[in-house]
Amino acid sequence: MKINKYVLGLVAGASLLTVSCSDFLDTAPDTRTEINTVESVRQLLATAYTQFNYGLIAELSSDNVVDNNAPHVSNMTNNTVYYTLNAADRMSDELFAFEPVVTNSGNDTPNNIWMGFYNAIATVNHALENLDRIETEQTLSASDRALASACRGEAYLSRAYHHFILVNMFSQAYRSDELSMSDVGIPYVTVPEKDLLQHYDRGTVTETYRMIEQDLQEGLKRVNDSYYAVPKYHFNRNAAYAFAARFYLFKHEYDSVIKYANLVLGDTPGEVSGLLRDYTQFKDRNLVDDAINVWIDNDSPANLLLMPTYSAAMRYFRSGYRYALNHEAAAGSLNGFGPSWLLNIHPTFMGAGLLVNGIQDYGLMSLKLGEKFRIMNKVANTGYAIIVRMEFTTDLLLLERAEAYIMKFDLASALADLHAWDQNLQNGPVDNSAYFVELTNEAILSFYASDNENAASSLLDYSHVPDMIPGQVIYSGDMEAYMNCLMHFRRLETIHTGMRFFDLKRLGIEYSHEIGKAQGVMEPERVEFLSWDDPRRALEVPQESIIMGLEPSRQAPSTDVSSSSSVVKMDDLEGIEVVDKNK
Repeated sequence: MKINKYVLGLVAGASLLTVSCSDFLDTAPDTRTEINTVESVRQLLATAYTQFNYGLIAELSSDNVVDNNAPHVSNMTNNTVYYTLNAADRMSDELFAFEPVVTNSGNDTPNNIWMGFYNAIATVNHALENLDRIETEQTLSASDRALASACRGEAYLSRAYHHFILVNMFSQAYRSDELSMSDVGIPYVTVPEKDLLQHYDRGTVTETYRMIEQDLQEGLKRVNDSYYAVPKYHFNRNAAYAFAARFYLFKHEYDSVIKYANLVLGDTPGEVSGLLRDYTQFKDRNLVDDAINVWIDNDSPANLLLMPTYSAAMRYFRSGYRYALNHEAAAGSLNGFGPSWLLNIHPTFMGAGLLVNGIQDYGLMSLKLGEKFRIMNKVANTGYAIIVRMEFTTDLLLLERAEAYIMKFDLASALADLHAWDQNLQNGPVDNSAYFVELTNEAILSFYASDNENAASSLLDYSHVPDMIPGQVIYSGDMEAYMNCLMHFRRLETIHTGMRFFDLKRLGIEYSHEIGKAQGVMEPERVEFLSWDDPRRALEVPQESIIMGLEPSRQAPSTDVSSSSSVVKMDDLEGIEVVDKNK
C-alpha cells in the first residue's frame, strides 16, 4: 500500500513533492509500505496535516493588500509613490484582480493548496481504513483500543479541518442550510481512492458543512492529548475546542462558539490571565530569527496548534513588490491609530517584529509571517523556506468569543473580552504606557464614529450581514461600533494568515482592488469591485481538475491551461525546491 497517494481525480496532472519536516514535528513522516499496528497508524497521522500554506493567496484576495502601482494617499512616512514596481509573479496579478489562477508553479498557489490539503485528507483516510482492518483482524489490548480511539479522534479532526479550509477557499461562504444548498461545495472524501481516475461530486456548501460537523463531533469525542509527544503539532484537546468554536462562528451558532471557547478560556468573560501571548518575551530579541522563535514557541500558552508549511509568503511582502500591505490596508491594521493606542502604529507590534522593506513606502510585514530557513547545502547556502502557521491561538479564540457575544447583543461580555485582548497587547517588550489609554465603552463609541478620520480605514459596511446570516442585523450605533472594534482587532491579530479573506466573505463585506494607474490622471487604471454575492469570492479550483470533470467554482471558467505547469520552478520564491538563502 502506498501511503503518500494523492487524489488524482481532484488534482489531475499535479505531482506531489513530499519533503521531511521532522525538525518541526515530533514524529517523522511515515515511510513504511505496510501499516499493521495501532502504533504505526499513530505515527502515520503525524503526516495527516498539510504542508502547504493558504495564507498568501487569501491575503492577496482580501483588503489586506493594495497595488503600489495605483495612486494612493500615502499613509507612510515617505510619500513617494511608485507606478512601475513588478509583481512577484503572475499569480499575484491574477489573484489581486480576482481572476482564476492559471500559473501553477510555486508552493503558495491555489493548485498546491488544493493538492496538499487533499493529500492530507488521503492520509487520514488511509489511517482510518487501516484502523478498521487492524481492529477486525487483531485482538487488541486495552491500551491499544484506547490508542485506536485517540487515533480516530485525531483523524476525524484533521479531515474536518482540511475540508473546512477548502470549502471556505473554493466555495461561497456558508449562509444557512437552506440558502447554501444552492452553492457548490467541495468533494468530501471519506475513503481512500481506489481508481486511477475517480469522479467526485462537489455537492453543496450545506452538505459539506454537515459532513465537517459530523467529523468534528466524532473527533471531539475521542481526542486525547496523552498520546502526543508534542501535542501542539497535533489536534490536541484545546486546539480541537478552538476549531469547534471557529466552525460554529462561521456557521452562526453563537452559543456553541461560547461553549467551546469557554472550555479553553474559562467561562468568565475577560478573565484569561496567563492564557494569552506574552509580548514581554520579545524584549531584547533584536535578531529576526529570535523574534520568529518567540511567535512560534511551542511552550507559549497562546499557541494551540502549530503547522509547519513549505512557503515563501514572507518574500512576497518583504521584497518591495507591487502588491503589499501598504497605504489604506496598512492604515486599517499595522500602521493606524486605534481606540486605545495614541500612535499611528501599535507600539507592541513594533516591538514584536514589525518590519519595513528598505523604505516604509514599500509596505509592512510582521514577523508573525517569519520564515525559518532550513539549510540543506551549507556550501551553496541553499535549502527550504518554512513558515510555521499558528493555526489556532487563545488570542484569536478570545476575539471569536467576543464576536459571538456581539452577535447575541451581549455587549458587556464582548467588552470584557475585547478589553482583555487589548490589555494584554499593551503589556509589551518595553514600557509604552504613556501611549495607551484604557479600552472602555466610551472609547469604542468615540473612536469608531463615522466622522473620525483616524478610524476611516477600520470602518466596514455591514448592510449585507442579513444576506449572509439570515435574521442577523448589525444595528447602527453601539453594536456597529463594537463590531468595527472587533473586526479591527481581528485584522491585527490575523495579519498575514489569510483569515481576513474569510471574514470578508462570511459577513458579506464589499470591497474593491484598485489596479494600476491611468494615463495622464491620478486615478487607477481599473477598479475590480467585489459585491457581497460576487461569484469571484470563491477561488477557482485548479483547471486541470476541471478538465478531468470536476465542477468549477465559477461560471464558464477558461479551460486553456497552455500556460499552466505542475513543475515547481527553482527560483527565489519557492519553498520546496532548493532556494538561495541570500536572495
